[in-house]
Amino acid sequence: MEFWNSVFHYTSITLAYMQMDFLESHQDLLVKQTRKGWLMELCCGCDANTEFKIATLDDPENDILYATENTSCCIRVICGPLRPFTITVSEGAVSGGKTHSLHKRRRACPPCCCKCCCFQQIEARNPNVTSIGKVIENIWCCVPSFTVFDVNQNEQYIIQQPTCCGGCCVNCCAEGFCSCRVPFYIYEPGQHVAGQEVGKVVKIWSGLLNELFTDADKFELRFPVNADGHNKTRLLSATFLINELFFENQGSSGGDGDGGNGGDS
Repeated sequence: MEFWNSVFHYTSITLAYMQMDFLESHQDLLVKQTRKGWLMELCCGCDANTEFKIATLDDPENDILYATENTSCCIRVICGPLRPFTITVSEGAVSGGKTHSLHKRRRACPPCCCKCCCFQQIEARNPNVTSIGKVIENIWCCVPSFTVFDVNQNEQYIIQQPTCCGGCCVNCCAEGFCSCRVPFYIYEPGQHVAGQEVGKVVKIWSGLLNELFTDADKFELRFPVNADGHNKTRLLSATFLINELFFENQGSSGGDGDGGNGGDS
């Protein structure tokens, strides 16, 4: 019995790593939120389950992953953008493909400065529902920041918006003046200073109508060069969390998202 348990454990680990290999060959992704449920959000103010189609930046029209949230209407109405959710990512351009990963977010207090508990976080899991790491909000003062941890709680990356004025506020012109790009830079632990970024998550312009009337946002996800499949999956989790905290409900109700400018969501 012990022999077969060992075989099963080894096989599960091997399959999990094989599953993560899907992202190994893709360095940069375009994460595109669809307009699913936009009319309901615009007219009723109730969030719809979020849906994403994910392509590479080199071939933005060829979707390689599909992601969808599965949360009850009651939870979406009561909790809004702070709701707990699970997003399932599958291979292919439409639903029904082989599951690639799960991204589970728990309910927590809104991001705010000098908070000492109840931090925002999201957990990345493989198809066997085994954790492969988390993204957790840090204690911060002026500009929100997040830490990416592996399954052993080792720090992998720090995610923070570029700053100015001695780190007291967000540098809105870091990606160019009036570029409509909202960046969150990825740093190695202990090296989150200007010029040391190794990757980034950037909210990009998705069109006037989409920006005004829907939550259909788009993100460039540029991975660090040395990121493996697991780290790429964790950074995809971070993209989902950033979207929910700072950009949901902006178009449909002008409400809770603050565009990543350091305020509460």
